Amino acid sequence: MAEEDLRRDHPAPGVLRLTLDRPHAHNAMPIALQRALDAALSDAAQDDSVRVVVLAGAGERAFCAGYDLKELEAMPPEAAQASMTEREDMLWRYLTYPKPTVAAVDGIAYGAGTMYAACSDLRVGGPATTMAVSAARYGGANLTWLLDTLIGASHARDLLLTARAVPGAEAYRIGLLNRYEPDVSQTALQVAKDIAAQPPEGIQQIKQLLLEGPGRNLRARYEHENSAVRSTLRQQPIAEMFSTFFASRPTAGEV
Repeated sequence: MAEEDLRRDHPAPGVLRLTLDRPHAHNAMPIALQRALDAALSDAAQDDSVRVVVLAGAGERAFCAGYDLKELEAMPPEAAQASMTEREDMLWRYLTYPKPTVAAVDGIAYGAGTMYAACSDLRVGGPATTMAVSAARYGGANLTWLLDTLIGASHARDLLLTARAVPGAEAYRIGLLNRYEPDVSQTALQVAKDIAAQPPEGIQQIKQLLLEGPGRNLRARYEHENSAVRSTLRQQPIAEMFSTFFASRPTAGEV
C-alpha cells in the first residue's frame, strides 16, 4: 500500500519527482509512506541520472498535512515512541540528502509537511499555499533547530510559539518560500531543471558546504570552501570546466 501512495516520475532530464499520493487524507504520511519515501530517495542517491528531486503532494488541496494522526492514535505507546524515533532519523536523512531537493508546496503544509518543506533546499508555493509548524498546539516542538536560520529569529519565534497558519504570500515575504507563483508545479519543475542543468559535482558540493557551515567562523567556512574547490572541483581542465562559455563565445570573424 505504501508504494502505491508514492508516485515516481521523471518530468525532465535529471529530475525525479516523488509525489505523496493520498489526496483523500490531504497527503498525511503514515510511517509506511515515509519509509517508502526514504527508500526512494536512497535509490535515487545512487542513480547518476538523477540530479534533483522534487517532492510534491497529489491533488489541489495539500502538499502534506503532517503525520497520520489516526495511525499514531492506534499505536501502543511504545510503538508510537519507536515510530517517532525512526521518523526523526528519516527526516534528518532528508535534510542531509546529497542531492538538491525542491518542495512544491501547493496547498496546505502542516506539521511534518512544513518540516519536510523546511528541510528541502528550495521551496515553491503560491496563492493556495498555507504553512504551519503546529507542534505547540500539542505540547511539542519542531524546527527550533532550523527555522531561525531560514527566516530569522523573530519570525521563527512567531511561527513556533503561536503555531499559526501562514498564507503563501506571507511565507514568501518572510523567506519560508523561495518562489511564489500561481503555478506551483510548473515553477518547481523549472527550478529543478535549472539546477539539473548545472554540473552535478559542484551542486552537491555547494549543498554540503552549506549544511556544514553553521557553527563555524567565517574564516573556517572560507577555507573549507577553498579546500573543497581545490580537491574536488578543479580536477577538470579549464576548457572542460568552462565548456558552456567557450561554446557560446563567437569565434574569430563572427559578429
